[in-house]
Amino acid sequence: MPDGYLKLPDDWVRVMVSVPAPVDEVWEAVTDPRRVAQWFGHLSAPMTTGASTRVDFGDGDFFDIEVDHVEPRDRLLFRWSFLGVGPECQVGWTLTGGAEATTLTVDDSCPGRPGSEVAQLKAGWLDFAGRLARYLETGRPSRYDWRQEIDGSVVLPNGSWHPLREETVVDWLPIATNGAGPGWFFVVDEEGPRRFTLRDWQLDREQALTFAVEIPGARTVTACQVRTEPGERGRTLSVSHQGWHRLGLSDLQERTLRHRFAATWTAALALAEECARTRQELP
Repeated sequence: MPDGYLKLPDDWVRVMVSVPAPVDEVWEAVTDPRRVAQWFGHLSAPMTTGASTRVDFGDGDFFDIEVDHVEPRDRLLFRWSFLGVGPECQVGWTLTGGAEATTLTVDDSCPGRPGSEVAQLKAGWLDFAGRLARYLETGRPSRYDWRQEIDGSVVLPNGSWHPLREETVVDWLPIATNGAGPGWFFVVDEEGPRRFTLRDWQLDREQALTFAVEIPGARTVTACQVRTEPGERGRTLSVSHQGWHRLGLSDLQERTLRHRFAATWTAALALAEECARTRQELP
């Protein structure tokens, strides 16, 4: 992480938040899994140098983490990838302060990150840091409940295979035809397979795909958007699946459905990456 830069790289996100607690307490809150679960997410293992861990938010979202360096009560450096398939980003948490208050500085760097993501990530980190501050100030859990949107992305190696063509979209998306076109979206996870009716399929070749997924018993559909964008490292494939809070089902049903669809999208992105890597020479 660069120190003393007057101007950070364009793909860099930095936020600084004052936390009303001494450094020792803040350090424990950002490294001890029991404390991290109160404001951030569930850590599968402590944040120690060389550790591999995962922070799980309980709604299907998670980050896989590789901890690179730990300086107790000072700095924590790690790499993480969203859903285990997204671009790997470098993150640093630095603590400065004294006995009454601590400044938490978050640095998040991802080479080639689109400029459109920088403001969104800054808002996200400010939200997380604010939750940490509220937890330490009140002693009460401050984690968000669960997100309305499923989103994720993967960087595909450049090559002739493209995920958004009529002949290749079935290589990685869990869909099937009904005789007239794409008709069903399949969720397959540890609970087994289940199919959902597709509506409003619109494919803009090599650019974007939109469709709706019907949820039985719901008052509305969920909306999906898939896009590709060229970049320095390769072609970014991104997905967004929204509408979970508008289904009119119980909170448990909506959360469970979101969790299952998030797992399916994670698997689909990983499969797209595999297809791009192994089929680069296809015409």
